[in-house]
Amino acid sequence: MTTRAENFMDKWLDENITPLHINEPALALPILAERCLTAARKSGLTVEEVEEVVCDIEEAIRDELTFRKSPSTSSPDAPA
Repeated sequence: MTTRAENFMDKWLDENITPLHINEPALALPILAERCLTAARKSGLTVEEVEEVVCDIEEAIRDELTFRKSPSTSSPDAPA
């Protein structure tokens, strides 16, 4: 596993997933996956390097969308 690819994915997900994507995940997923692959290639990473970290790019993005849509149990505003 490359640290560079792991850092890329963490940063890319943080910077590129917006509330709009979270509200429309089915529409956003293929677009985000393509944008992620394009950005990875521009960064000098291969698809294989990225998928070594996340196994499947679309699945990683789907998981992030699901995670961000779920109410956080650690939020101070969450009911006890």
